[in-house]
Amino acid sequence: MTQVIGGVLSRRPDFKIIVRTAAPPAVFQPLPPSMIQPSEIDCGMVEADPLAIDAQRTFAKLLDFMKQREAIVSAEVDFVRRIQPALIVSDIPFLAGDVAERTGVRCIGISNFSWDWIYDELFVGNSVYQPISAQIHDAYLKFDHLLELPFGRIGPKLPIERVPLIAPQRRREQDEILSRLGISTDDNRPRVLFGTRGGVSPQVLGAAAKELPDMFLIFPHALPPGMPRNTIGAELSPSLDFSDLLSICDVVVSKLGYGIVSECVASRVRLVFPRRTGFAEDRITESQMQAYVPIQEISRDDYLAGRWAHSIRDVLEKPMPTATIDANGAQVCAEHIIRISQ
Repeated sequence: MTQVIGGVLSRRPDFKIIVRTAAPPAVFQPLPPSMIQPSEIDCGMVEADPLAIDAQRTFAKLLDFMKQREAIVSAEVDFVRRIQPALIVSDIPFLAGDVAERTGVRCIGISNFSWDWIYDELFVGNSVYQPISAQIHDAYLKFDHLLELPFGRIGPKLPIERVPLIAPQRRREQDEILSRLGISTDDNRPRVLFGTRGGVSPQVLGAAAKELPDMFLIFPHALPPGMPRNTIGAELSPSLDFSDLLSICDVVVSKLGYGIVSECVASRVRLVFPRRTGFAEDRITESQMQAYVPIQEISRDDYLAGRWAHSIRDVLEKPMPTATIDANGAQVCAEHIIRISQ
């Protein structure tokens, strides 16, 4: 959504945008903190670890969230009436539909999934969940429409318009990025980026690097002393962001999150992934993205032990598909938002 917001403001700097979110403001850099306000309008899911959803705790959280539905909606309604926006854009809290209905403000969604589809798969067979599913679906029906991104699914009978991938693009030339990392432009060793937040220790990263002495392993954070010489830790900043790192790499090791998948597809970078449990969208992502870039599953045990070499070498041997996909979704969504806001 940072990409979409940037697309809107680059075209209409006079627009005032306010983000209501439970995510930390740092997620939205480089947007100024004044644009970001705390809100608990989304329920989301509870992770058991970075590779698994805790279905029981997620359901307990959803039950509690629905009990607070009226209070949450009332607070958001008061806020909307105070600022009188031209449009509500949801990614992808279903309660935005209730807020839109009560305030008379148009509401659209932008996502590759809707929560009814995600929860329906996670809580299949749970009779207590069935009426909640209907409430979530009905809330989405109060949206004007949803802009559906690739690699996912929107709940049945919801009004959608399909849009291209939203993928950040590198902002710097390859030579500059390599120089910042201390890699010579003449060095043709494959470059591997670790792209998953948390989940493995420095010892695991070191073990992976020792298995791949003929490659660079790049990590988007500082590394402790004593790591193998072929490891590079790069602190992210406005002058060197994650998209810059990804753009100069041959392979990314990461879970199948939408952000990393869209960047790999847009930048034509191979992906090695550990399978997650409880993420319904992963099944579709896995089946669809390999039409555009090679992917290779790594077992959970091998991933957590740093035994990455076999999977990385396998994916490097796979030919790059010729098919491509548009990745200008941020611009398309921005233009759509501007058009219907006026």
